[in-house]
Order: sequence, then C-alpha cells, then structure tokens
Amino acid sequence: MNPKIEEMINEYIEDGDFIGKVSDEAIEKAEEVLKVKFPRDYRKFVKHYGSGGICGVDILGIKGVDYASVVEKTQQYRELGLPKKYIVIENVGEFVYCLDTLENFNVVRWDDISKRELFRYTTFDEYLTDSFQEAIDNI
Repeated sequence: MNPKIEEMINEYIEDGDFIGKVSDEAIEKAEEVLKVKFPRDYRKFVKHYGSGGICGVDILGIKGVDYASVVEKTQQYRELGLPKKYIVIENVGEFVYCLDTLENFNVVRWDDISKRELFRYTTFDEYLTDSFQEAIDNI
C-alpha cells in the first residue's frame, strides 16, 4: 500500500474507523461470491483494514467470513445494471465508485440512472489517496 495512505490513516484514525484485519479465507469467499479476483492494492487494503476509512470516507470491504459490505452493495448494484467486472468500493449517494476487476483495475464512477461508466482513477491507491486527502482538506 502507498506509504502516503498509511501516513494519512495513522494521523487521522479514530476508534471504530476500520473493522481490522481479515483472513485470506474471508477475502476468497467474497471473491467467490462475486466471481471476481480483487486487484492487488484493494486486496492489501481489505486484508489489513477490512473496511472503513478516515474523515467520513467509508470504503466497502469485508468484516469477516460471514459478512462483506463490498459483496452486499455490489450485488445490489448488479441488480440495477452494474457490469459484472466491477465491485462497488464506495457509495456516495448519487453514484458509486467501482473498481474494475478484469482489465486495468481502474476506478470508475457509476450511477443506476444513466448506467454510464465515468473513468476517475487509474488505481485503487490513487483513488484512496485522493479521497482521503480531499476529506482531510475539508475538515
């Protein structure tokens, strides 16, 4: 994981911001249910932090073998037309941020009304760095 991300987390973390470490078994179960393989940088985040975020940013992930917010939200949005190659990593209300699990592992913005995929970031780490920094700047 990008050292800048860890630095921001360490500086701004509060109790309850993250679920905490999760097992490889829990990650593999979520991947199996969604029929995808998580990109390496997202997998590292989930393994170390589970799910959560800082300063109001809430990254979907895994709580344990029995529950994964990334699975729940991705399945919900797939029923609304989200292409199967994407997993939902953040729900911001009007739209969701999704991670491509097949091609370049880009992060796109998608909404269930237009059904359009709008490219936003080249990697999960780039997305997370920008999201955390914007939240910190707005404190």
